[in-house]
This record gives sequence, C-alpha cells and structure tokens, in this order.
Amino acid sequence: MLRFRSLASGSSGNAYLLLTDQASILFDAGLRLPTLTKYLSLEGVEISRLDAVLLTHEHRDHSAAVEDLAALGVPVWANEPVLRACGVSGGASAVLPVGAPTRFRDVVVTPFPVSHDASCPVGFFVEADGRSLCIATDLGEPNAQLCEAVEASDLVVLESNHDPDMLRTGRYPPHLRRRVAGPTGHLSNRQAASVLADHVRCDETEVWLAHLSKHNNTQALALKTVCGFLRAVGLGSLGVAVAQRDRPSLTWTGARRPQQLSLFG
Repeated sequence: MLRFRSLASGSSGNAYLLLTDQASILFDAGLRLPTLTKYLSLEGVEISRLDAVLLTHEHRDHSAAVEDLAALGVPVWANEPVLRACGVSGGASAVLPVGAPTRFRDVVVTPFPVSHDASCPVGFFVEADGRSLCIATDLGEPNAQLCEAVEASDLVVLESNHDPDMLRTGRYPPHLRRRVAGPTGHLSNRQAASVLADHVRCDETEVWLAHLSKHNNTQALALKTVCGFLRAVGLGSLGVAVAQRDRPSLTWTGARRPQQLSLFG
C-alpha cells in the first residue's frame, strides 16, 4: 500500500501524510492540533499511531502542532537547528541529518537543503514501495539538490507561490514583497515552471503545485504558467494539479496513470 495525501498547503498551514504497509509519517505539522487531529481521523489515522513527524523548518505554518505532538509522545524528526528553533528536545525528538537517507520502516527519507529564511530549511526526497516523491516548498531559488530530486521523482510536490506581477502590484508592503521574491523567499509560478520543464524526465511524472499565496496567485494562473512551460518542452501530458491551501485535497497512490492533463485538484 502507498498513499500520500495533502492535508493543507499554504501560509495558513502545511501538512502531508504518507501511509504505507508499515509506516504512518506526517511531513510538517503546520495546523493547530484539533484541526490536524480531525484531518488525520478522516484518513483513518490516530495521532498516537504516527510513526514520525518530519519537519522542513520551524516557521509556524509548518510547525504549529509540533510541541503538542511531542507532548503526546509522537517522535518529531528534524535537523538540529530546526529542533532547537522549535523548542523540541529530549525523548520525543530525533535528529534527521541533511543529505543522508534515514529509514522509517519501509520508507526512506533523504532531506536536502533549500534556500529559505529559516534556520536550516530542507525539502524531502522520499522512497517507498518502489516509487519516489519530492516535497519542496518554501524556497526562494532552486539548487542542484532540488533539481536532482525532481529528476528522480514519480511525484513532485513543488512550491508555486506567487505571480510576480500580482506580487508587484498587490497589497503587500515593499519589504514583504522583497522578502517573498528574494533568493530566500518563495518560488514564483515561473520559477516552478522552469524547474519542472528543465528537470522532469518522464511524461508519467505527476506534479502538485503547492503553497500558493492567497493574495498573490490564483490556481488558474499557476496552472496556466506551469502547463504552458511544460507544453513548450513536450511535457504537456503530465498530470498537474493544485494542492488546496486550507483543506485536504490531493491523493497519490503511486499507481501508473493514463496520460492526461489535470487542470484542478
């Protein structure tokens, strides 16, 4: 069995659930505990049954429930700077080294560095049941490790945070616009599209566009930009969908799919 589910993906909270024959793993825990408990329950998972919570970085939209989860005895894994920044230590925490594969029952996770204004932010390359996926949000610019993970993945969960024109003319003050668009901020639609067009190696790869901004993007605009780039390089048959900001949405089982372009998830 392989089931990967987006529980939420955006500035109001991020969490992804991976279920296999042997493991139940949560990637990020950026929702309040009652909401997270509710969403996990809908997937048939009790908090106490989680084998691990893996954190990309300490920002609250990725770590809001971490202290509560640790208090409940759920193992929290992250690199040392992120654990310190979250204030999680002791028996409920464990170090997840960057760049090295770590096994969780029948799942292998390799964190890789990304460029973001946090203590030691990472993305994840995940291998399970003969399939692989990449989770990479909250990064201002791509790097070699991200590109390698995209090339090797059957599912790519990639940030497509903002449209540069909407950001430039929108409601954000200048300092926040500079942060979002900077090298340690967030990927734009165009940056995400370029990464995918340059590094996706298989036309059966599936793509989830993630962490879309509420104010500086739209689903239609993100899809139009990304799908346009993909068509231009002969990858128009890729399955592309948007992970919803504030509720469970997309599911991936690793199954091979008919080739078609999905517009909305």
